[in-house]
Amino acid sequence: MLALLAGPLMLIALTSVSSGPAGELGRGWTLAHFGRFLGDPYYRSVMLTTLRIGAIVTLCSLLLAYPFAWWTLRQRGWLRAALLFAALAPLMVTVSIRTLGWIVLLADNGPLNALLSLSGIVTGPVRMIYTEFAVVLGLIEALLPFMILAVFTALQSIPRDVLRAAEIAGATPRQRFFKVVLPLSLPGVAAGSVLVFTLAASSFVTPRILGGGRTTTVANLVVDQFLVTLNWPFGAAIGVLLFVVIGAVMALERAVSRRLPGGAQ
Repeated sequence: MLALLAGPLMLIALTSVSSGPAGELGRGWTLAHFGRFLGDPYYRSVMLTTLRIGAIVTLCSLLLAYPFAWWTLRQRGWLRAALLFAALAPLMVTVSIRTLGWIVLLADNGPLNALLSLSGIVTGPVRMIYTEFAVVLGLIEALLPFMILAVFTALQSIPRDVLRAAEIAGATPRQRFFKVVLPLSLPGVAAGSVLVFTLAASSFVTPRILGGGRTTTVANLVVDQFLVTLNWPFGAAIGVLLFVVIGAVMALERAVSRRLPGGAQ
């Protein structure tokens, strides 16, 4: 763990404060790269766009995953297994292939626009590809299985005896859900949310393909600085800032989870 995780992270951190060309260490140290990012309105707007996309993807994934996970849990036998397989099957296909599929679906002459035209909802093609909407849609499809898995695991861990006790006490199905199931599943919801947010905020492939260069995220900036402009120290500084933001979100999730019913003590 130290060699594979902490070592590279430490190297990136050192590169971010290096004043040498292409991140050469030992040429002097500076915080100018961080100041350049934080002082430029464009870079700040990219960070805000990244966080906004991450929040939207997380919220939409949760709204889709929770009902599906709850309904799946209530099934038995082969139907439950089939539903779980259907939810997790997309993970068997690389995200780049699935993202390229969205280009076909969202194109101006694609099936989705054709369906909208045939239904009479629109009179001409709706611009969907290479927009923030396309990026959000692609990320939801890519990350929804992670949210489903986290929520389903949390729901499955709720003791059946607790639900039975609530039923014996006279609680209606609605009361059992909102007073027992939902509170006890919140730690899983929090864990799934921080996982999806982290993956969405640090995603590179989907925003690059579906954004078409019009929707720039922090991960895109990092790759461009390393591979296009060859400004490794600035790229490393951007990566460190993203790491700090995601780390703060994870710390907040940990603190909130400890206060939730059924959370870690």
